[in-house]
Amino acid sequence: MAAFPSASGAWARGAALAAALAAAGCATMPSQRAEAPPLPSTWRDAPVGATIPVTDWWRGFNDPTLNQLVDEALRDGPTIQIAASRVREARALSWATVTQFLPQLLATGSGQYSRVVESDAPIVGDREEMTGAYGVQGSWELPLFGIGPAAAGAGASNRGALADWRGAQVALAADVAQAYVDLRAANASHAALTRSIEVSDELARILGISVRAGFASEADAADARRLAESSRTRLPGLVIEQRRAENVLAVLRGRAPGTDDPGLQAAFADASASVPHLELASAPAAPADLLRLRPDVARAEANTLAAAATLGAARAELLPRLNLTGSINVTDALIGSPAGAGTTLATGTPFISIPLFDWGRRFAVSRQRDAQFDQSLIQYRLTVIQAIAEASNALVALDQGRLRLVSARAAQDAAGVTARGSRAAFDAGIQSLSDRLRAEQQLIDAELTRIDAEAQAARAAIATYRAFGGGPAVTE
Repeated sequence: MAAFPSASGAWARGAALAAALAAAGCATMPSQRAEAPPLPSTWRDAPVGATIPVTDWWRGFNDPTLNQLVDEALRDGPTIQIAASRVREARALSWATVTQFLPQLLATGSGQYSRVVESDAPIVGDREEMTGAYGVQGSWELPLFGIGPAAAGAGASNRGALADWRGAQVALAADVAQAYVDLRAANASHAALTRSIEVSDELARILGISVRAGFASEADAADARRLAESSRTRLPGLVIEQRRAENVLAVLRGRAPGTDDPGLQAAFADASASVPHLELASAPAAPADLLRLRPDVARAEANTLAAAATLGAARAELLPRLNLTGSINVTDALIGSPAGAGTTLATGTPFISIPLFDWGRRFAVSRQRDAQFDQSLIQYRLTVIQAIAEASNALVALDQGRLRLVSARAAQDAAGVTARGSRAAFDAGIQSLSDRLRAEQQLIDAELTRIDAEAQAARAAIATYRAFGGGPAVTE
């Protein structure tokens, strides 16, 4: 039972030594921390409503195809895979950084063989001797001042890599949704223009017959053909936009364009699918919540910790270092009885080093790291300010986009009423063809404006979630 008190005392002394070393290491770290500037309490341009979750926000579009695309991108996207690999790299580097302060042990072993030939008369004989030596050598630089900055730097590296990984998820989900909205908007606009061209071609055909019969003028027939061809000039741009969006969706999901399965290609080509809509009547989070939601803010905070660790390491270079080295070697006789066999030699050497002639250079490096740390604090505050501005801009665009969409839909309804009345009046012979064509063109323009407003509203919702750091649920 007497052994327990001594063991407890050894543990207590070890804990005290560890605490002293940690305190000494932290003494070189700066006391300043990243602090955000004053933030608004509420958003000025967002309606007040219930808090909206920022995770898996794209499912609010209620579009199975979009859900499939985002899930595939988050699973197979190259940007996500690279970011995840960098997280593993940062963790391995952090472990290597911390373990450099552990004692270093080296096992040694050697052997020596000798044979002496004696030829003195009258007896001739041989004498053989062989020794074996083995032992351990150890060295330890006591972490008086460097372990604190090293541990802080390792933690900052981990936090920065995790923030980048989260940022890649946020950007990828938003990019996929954006490309999908572009694709649907191009499809809907292409379908509307195609219907317009069909109507214009039919009117041009009827007028051509009427001109030959003497019931219509050549100018009216030419005007109908002009409307049809003018609409056709807008189709190539929409086809280009369709292909671009499809290719972007393929690349974001880590696939070569044109290799999607037939079912997905058919879904892309579905002209009847409308532009997805996400109703978002309030801000997803309060201004202060951006500090925990935005990956770029988390990365900027990690950069301040890394700069603080670098400054702490530079300050530690100005202070003394204490090293302990030692060895234990055992020599045994394997053959014969050589001199020195059967001995054990243990040595221990402590030494301290203090920078003298290059102290000025080290002090200059410390001042440089101090300035870089101040820059990181300023950059953090700037990042927070820019995040608030980006979120505010997104909310303004979201609110105004909602109003624009309401007006665009009302304008299309009114244009539809006008077009129906114009057709009836033309069929009854009380309205000219030019008025009929003008009404049809106004209806087409109103429909295209409505499609563009729907796309802009969807893009504004996507931009809002991107600005608030919305993405998949965090899992590590």
